[in-house]
Amino acid sequence: MSARFRDSHWAQRDLLARNPLFSGLARLHFDELIAASRLLELPAGHVLYRAGEPVREAHVLFSGSVKRSTTLAGATKKIIELVQSPQMLSLGELFGAAHYASCCTVITPCVIVAIDIHKLRGLIQRSLDLSWRIIQALAERQCAVEFDVTGHHYGLTGTQRVLDYLLEQAGDRARLAGETTVTLKASKKMIAGRIGMTPESFSRNLRQLSDSGFVVVEGRNVHIQNAALLDTEIGNSTQRLNFSRKPRTDGAQPGKSLSFGALINSCGRLRMLSQRLSIAWAQIAFDIAPARGRVKLRQLELEFARNLERLAKLGQPGEVGERLAAVAEIWPGYRQALLAAEAQPSDGEQVLALSEAMLRATDALVAQAEQLAGTPEARYVNIAGRNRMLSQRIGKFFLFQEQVGDAAAVPQHAAASCREFERNLDELQRGGQNLPELAAQLREVAGQWHKFMRTLQPDLSHGHKAKHAQSVITEGDRLLRLVDTAVKLYERLSK
Repeated sequence: MSARFRDSHWAQRDLLARNPLFSGLARLHFDELIAASRLLELPAGHVLYRAGEPVREAHVLFSGSVKRSTTLAGATKKIIELVQSPQMLSLGELFGAAHYASCCTVITPCVIVAIDIHKLRGLIQRSLDLSWRIIQALAERQCAVEFDVTGHHYGLTGTQRVLDYLLEQAGDRARLAGETTVTLKASKKMIAGRIGMTPESFSRNLRQLSDSGFVVVEGRNVHIQNAALLDTEIGNSTQRLNFSRKPRTDGAQPGKSLSFGALINSCGRLRMLSQRLSIAWAQIAFDIAPARGRVKLRQLELEFARNLERLAKLGQPGEVGERLAAVAEIWPGYRQALLAAEAQPSDGEQVLALSEAMLRATDALVAQAEQLAGTPEARYVNIAGRNRMLSQRIGKFFLFQEQVGDAAAVPQHAAASCREFERNLDELQRGGQNLPELAAQLREVAGQWHKFMRTLQPDLSHGHKAKHAQSVITEGDRLLRLVDTAVKLYERLSK
């Protein structure tokens, strides 16, 4: 019989040995903890403890999520904390009270190790190592509370509070470049209550972060774009952007003009969206997660229309305005084909042709915006934007390759797009070596590009065609997010 089955506490031993609070403790002390512990596997909705109950056990969360709440005057419930990362719950109450002042409820199924509080307190008195770790944990929690309170009372904007919450969930996983994914396990209502705003305000501020390119939201997953949060404009690769104060009104009317870099980026978004729209249509027509494709198609259609309207309202001069008018002229026909009541594979050739026509029109628009700027920095914004579009165009050709009459033309276009992406990336990497976060971001792009290329090749691990296609779409979306952040960095540098 294995040692695991001989040890009735093997699960607690395995979990606690990997927890920073307890890993590496003296064997005798660690064995005492194990003997005083029990494993809890709790369903959503379970109440771990209620306010007023005596503190009998310390609870260490290993997976799942919980909320701690209290009841204020007037029977108003206030969420104190949402916890979805491994940690000891209610540290302050464990060592500063005999009875709980809060209530702890399971949000998603949890695995928790409960430790007899009297045995734990006694061990802390005898173990200098463990007592120091507990002090550090309490100090970190105290700092978090102090700065949270300071932020609420010193003009911290809703956008900053949402960003701070996301970064808190990311913990020490955030890096110089690439992306860090946070899964929102609690409802928006719970999260909004935790950070002191309404669910509508939470959604609005999250949308602002998304529109600004700092995060990408996919359902409950929020992809934090690490490099986009750095203050590139002041040349500091360690200073994060902040939204700590609401901007003062100085009489200027925001949104009436764009910098050249922002103009090229905005025009380039239309170019990229022209390809993403056809991918979403293909998901429906070719039965590749069609429900998800319908949601995505509607979102992308609205985004394209908003961007087009915004650029039109700016009143672009000369040939930029003419090119924008050409895009607007093609859009109704393309939109009608995309949103037809029944997306059929037989319509694939028409949708593909319209997506290529829209690509030519939007590409001409971006080229004209770059020419208007006439600077090397503007060129880099365009080149990075080309790769953003190509990440989707290559995926588009993959999906449409068996659905069009001229089967030979599609692979040729796809191969040419791959070669262009690599040439562009090489040029960007040669020119971005002096800015740490940009160089790091381009390395992330290169790594994801190679992964995307491998995914395009069929192998046994992909199995069914629809599964392979979904893998291509997923890896292409990851590549898009990384390149989009690079475009954002080049836009800032072009100011």
